[in-house]
Amino acid sequence: MKTQTHIVNGIYDTEKMYLTIGKDSVEKHFKPYRKYISRYNIEKESLVRLQNINGVPNLIDCDDRNKTLVMSKISGKTPAHLTRDNLKDLIELVNKMLDAGVARHALPIRDIIVDNQNKLGLVDFERSTLRGSIIRLDWYVAKKVTHYHLYRLIAQFQPDLLTNKQSQKLNAVTRIRHFFKR
Repeated sequence: MKTQTHIVNGIYDTEKMYLTIGKDSVEKHFKPYRKYISRYNIEKESLVRLQNINGVPNLIDCDDRNKTLVMSKISGKTPAHLTRDNLKDLIELVNKMLDAGVARHALPIRDIIVDNQNKLGLVDFERSTLRGSIIRLDWYVAKKVTHYHLYRLIAQFQPDLLTNKQSQKLNAVTRIRHFFKR
């Protein structure tokens, strides 16, 4: 389900947020919409945990009262195709992200940015699971979900990069998903 986006005076206005893209930074203001406080807190904590990882925006400022984040801008655009090098970069980025305790619920291509030097970045961390200080089942599941979406992208753009084991995992989860969508 895609939300309607309106651009007024350079501000992207969606059902969930206002997004102002500047020359070097992006300001994201969460509107009072379903679970917006949770989404704000998760994105803020994700950016804190991922601080200084190449390819992820750095948190510059936050306003907890107004639910606004200011982060560095990842230059580039959403690619129509992911090259082998892009996917290798994405695999490395996802591994660093998981090591930092951030697992994404999805990896849509619209959240992937590739610049003119073919460097890959990842944005939009509001729908993530954060690893807690104790071992929890939800973290284990969240990591598996992140890997599923990573494997799905690899299969879509460069299927020969998948190992046999990764391909088997992807096919098994895809069959399960299709079974429950009936």
